[in-house]
Amino acid sequence: MGRGSGSHGGGGHSGGQSFGGRSGGGFSGGGPGGPGPGGPHFGGPHFGAPRGRWGGPVFHWGFPGWGGPGRRGGTGCFSLIVLLIVVIGLFNQLQPGGNSSQDTEIAVSRTERTPISGTISYADWYLDELGFIDHDTDLTDGLKYFYSQTGIQPYVVLLQYDPSVWTDGKWNEAAAEEYLAQIYNETFSDNGHLIFAYFACENDSEDMDGTFYLYYGSAAYSIMDAEAETIFWSYFDMNYNNLDLSIAEFMGQTFRQTADNIMHISTDGNNNNTFVAISAVFAVLCVMVIIAGVMVFIKMNRKEEL
Repeated sequence: MGRGSGSHGGGGHSGGQSFGGRSGGGFSGGGPGGPGPGGPHFGGPHFGAPRGRWGGPVFHWGFPGWGGPGRRGGTGCFSLIVLLIVVIGLFNQLQPGGNSSQDTEIAVSRTERTPISGTISYADWYLDELGFIDHDTDLTDGLKYFYSQTGIQPYVVLLQYDPSVWTDGKWNEAAAEEYLAQIYNETFSDNGHLIFAYFACENDSEDMDGTFYLYYGSAAYSIMDAEAETIFWSYFDMNYNNLDLSIAEFMGQTFRQTADNIMHISTDGNNNNTFVAISAVFAVLCVMVIIAGVMVFIKMNRKEEL
């Protein structure tokens, strides 16, 4: 089973996606944001790898006519090369997203969106009939962040196997959408909410071989348009297949990353800030080079006078 094409019904937009499980298996369907192949067995909570730190090279300055402390002669080529390395290294550190683990294939939103208003906050953030959520803050922190950025309050529901949604073992999208419409109408009093549902299949496990489904209120769809939904599923696919993340973590992280992507206004300001920062660093380095060169020149002249 692959990605549902989505439809408008029951007061909201909906769309689903099924995967082959977090361990092994595959999927059918495809297209942008489609699921990837499974991997080894899901291994529990995430433990981050040691973070690298660029500290810059340690070197002695060299200039035309001198070769650094204790040496005479030489050229400034080495100094220019080292200076170039420094600037490139700083550029990589200052560039927005330079240290991000974001998949480079995930599109960056080109649409300017305004957060919706008037959404009445619901006390609960998720319903877990399957007992898959161990540390709920790993999930709810991401959901609350998404709410703060978009004005849409997500509600995650992990549902036990229901034979009415799986007709002879096959996914019944119409039945699932009708069920979610009922949950929405009984739970919320406005159109600013989003239900993210997981329908467990028969004999399911934490590999999650069932189907995931999004159901929106009509106001929420003003934010979660086709582009935003594609971005959401792309992040979800990436995190779903990251077996270092727990179920709560990969869902919460997906909502957080999606919010950051779809609610950005423009990257031009960041690029300008980066250029200004790099120019400032380069100017400081140039001043340091000039000062060091003058000091060395004066020192050499004094030695010759003696």
